[in-house]
Amino acid sequence: MNRVVYLSLTLFLVAVPLGLAWSSMLKPAPAPLETRESYRDKIAIEGLFAVRGTEGKQSGIPVVWFRLRNNGQRTVDEVRVHVNFLNKYGDIVHEVDFHPVHTGAYGFEKVEPLGPGDVWQMSNIRYYMPQGVPHTWKPGAVTAHVESVRFKE
Repeated sequence: MNRVVYLSLTLFLVAVPLGLAWSSMLKPAPAPLETRESYRDKIAIEGLFAVRGTEGKQSGIPVVWFRLRNNGQRTVDEVRVHVNFLNKYGDIVHEVDFHPVHTGAYGFEKVEPLGPGDVWQMSNIRYYMPQGVPHTWKPGAVTAHVESVRFKE
């Protein structure tokens, strides 16, 4: 009988620590903190278009419109979007940065932070009007990417 108790106790003393070690190995590692650089890919640019205005003060002036969607899990309070204007050969003829989401640091009215799943969108009658786009730009030919983001603290 003592031998059975001894074997049971030995098995218990060996199995419990092994079980605890095994269960800790099964736990997923904590997710690494995302960097601002890696998070840029989670801000989607949607509906990008650029044309020359056709009415009033916008007539002949390039106008740009787009919306942003935060597909990540963090809130950002600044987003900088870089837009390239291309000629008929696909060469970049002009570049400009826009700050659609910001804390008011650029002399404009503050724009609310962009939370997870949120969409920032310009109204249907407002556009960015970049200066200095040359006549060699092919209307409609633009590319854009998120240049930088800043996390809300």
